[in-house]
Amino acid sequence: MKKVILFCLFIFVLLSPLRAIEKFYNYYDNGLEFMEKRDWLRAIEEFKSASSLEFKDTKKKRTYGTRFIKYFPHREMGIAYYNLGEFENAKKELELSMAYKKSKLAEEYLQKLGEGGIPIISLIDLEKERLELERQQKLIEEEKKLEEEKKAKEELEKRERELEKQRQEIERRKLEEEKKRALESSIILAEKLNYDPSMVTQVGSRLSVAVLPFEFKGEAEDIELIATEKLITQLVNLRRFRVIERGAMDKIMEEQAFGISGMVDEETAVEVGKLAGADVIILASIYIVPDFGKVSARGINTETSEAIVAKEVQTNNPDFESIEELIENLAIMIYNDLPIVEGLIVQKDEENIYIDIGSNAGVRKGTKCVIFREGKEIIHPVTKEVIGKKVTKLGELVVTHVQEKMSIAKVVEKEGTIEVGDKVVVK
Repeated sequence: MKKVILFCLFIFVLLSPLRAIEKFYNYYDNGLEFMEKRDWLRAIEEFKSASSLEFKDTKKKRTYGTRFIKYFPHREMGIAYYNLGEFENAKKELELSMAYKKSKLAEEYLQKLGEGGIPIISLIDLEKERLELERQQKLIEEEKKLEEEKKAKEELEKRERELEKQRQEIERRKLEEEKKRALESSIILAEKLNYDPSMVTQVGSRLSVAVLPFEFKGEAEDIELIATEKLITQLVNLRRFRVIERGAMDKIMEEQAFGISGMVDEETAVEVGKLAGADVIILASIYIVPDFGKVSARGINTETSEAIVAKEVQTNNPDFESIEELIENLAIMIYNDLPIVEGLIVQKDEENIYIDIGSNAGVRKGTKCVIFREGKEIIHPVTKEVIGKKVTKLGELVVTHVQEKMSIAKVVEKEGTIEVGDKVVVK
């Protein structure tokens, strides 16, 4: 048994440096893999991470040495947004891709979008049917058969009423789908959320989170797997974290001969999290007895083995829908407790980095940040609008001491020279 543990630790030591040198093409390859799985949300996050380091779409992009790849992060994001039904975002990304490098695939998807970025297939079908009715009416008039013309007109009026009903039904379904998407998205959740991650600079990837199977107590055994999937899905939909997929976690646990459920030992959980490449491992439990239900979760930093967030919610009506709502609220509480904020390096010495964000901004001991430096503005090649800035990642740090308006941190990964005035953003 000791030999197995030593071998696992040896493998982890070998893999750790590989995570530190993850580059834009790693994120791009990850995004393509998620596209094949039709996991559009995770694919978008990977392409965002890639484009934050190398922005432009191009047919030939050097990765290292003499190796080149086709690199179209904006086009692939546009396709993913299209499949999510977010047509405005899809059109924006596809047009940006075409502005940098025209491609047949981007052009095909733009053609699928009508004016305003909304597919018009259903309206085209209705227009074809209307034209067919007009053609039938003209034939009747040419034959000058008054009785048949009368019947045809009656049929035409009936068909027009049916068409109107179809139009109304399409509009009704469209409104229902929009309401459904709104309920399932962060638009409705924004009433409960404290910040918008899309408004903060993204450099590299967001905080990597892995969710272990729920520990169940009382009468919760039947919903343990459903609860785990629900928490993973909710964290993905919030678009705050880089959530490691369930299959990858199960594979690691199987390879390391760990139990698939009921694993509550923090030391073992941290080890699994490190092997999965997670910054934070989430341990959750669910407890149900008659007239009472409780769901709780702890987030543990895999670098320091310290808990950085701990939340629980409860209900006196522990039916299935109520438990699902508890899990959704739990994910939002975790989201709100780990805000994304930006700051500046105000001082540094041989051992520590001092930044101008502290507890009043939601920073706490164990918070991980990315150090970066802003460069030239990125100007849209067609509209000439400033759409961002070139950023260079300099490294990562972890907060060790927190005050109200500042924090002290240590560098855990260094990729360039770090200077006072450089920016930091919470992962």
